[in-house]
Amino acid sequence: MKKMNKKGHVAVAVLTGSAIAAHLTDLRIMPDLLLVLAAGVAGLLPDLDHKTSTVSNTMQFSAKTRKKLRWASGMAVGVGAVLFFLHQGFPLLWIGTGLCLAVAARLRTLILSGAGLLMVGAYLHYDEHWLLLLAGLALLIMPFVKHRGLIHSPEFAVLLSAGVITFTESQTPLVYAMGLGVIAGWWSHLLADSVTAEGIHSALLPRLKVALNVIRNGGATERWVARICWAASVVLWINLFHVKG
Repeated sequence: MKKMNKKGHVAVAVLTGSAIAAHLTDLRIMPDLLLVLAAGVAGLLPDLDHKTSTVSNTMQFSAKTRKKLRWASGMAVGVGAVLFFLHQGFPLLWIGTGLCLAVAARLRTLILSGAGLLMVGAYLHYDEHWLLLLAGLALLIMPFVKHRGLIHSPEFAVLLSAGVITFTESQTPLVYAMGLGVIAGWWSHLLADSVTAEGIHSALLPRLKVALNVIRNGGATERWVARICWAASVVLWINLFHVKG
């Protein structure tokens, strides 16, 4: 593996969010907490484009179970087809069961595509902020794009950041803080990936990439980086409670 794992990404994202919270003296403790929480979650979100990432695995069965579901689906559809041609039994029931099993085997794709369609539909019907359209389109293509491709590109991050900022700047302090957390977490993920061997690529100039290759997934360097990030976050929060508490 040539990418940073979930522990490293969360640690970097939390430190980034904590640093922003410490810098924004006009926010209180509760918005600060939401900012850091949103950053920690968003630090994993770019890996939705990876079929077996931590965040993707939260919306699908295990690989072993998915394999069994695909096998059972094929068997059920096969039995249904045989019964249909023999005019015996309940072929449509077997075929329907097979299709349901096939859907269950691709639950991640169903969830991402379904959420994307709902967001795009809501944007078109209710004329909401264009961030909803961007998020919807991203979710729609997520199951079909390659890992470290468009979703991991700086260009997409810029678009996402612009959308979040223009949407949250007129919202409540809590929503604004969460928006900042999403931006912090997303960019921290790209920053962390840029120091691995695979790196990140430009969407407009695919040959342009940043891959410093100084951190190996699960290696000693990453573990120390994660520890340092958590320690720095604790120091920042002690100071935050002292100043704002």
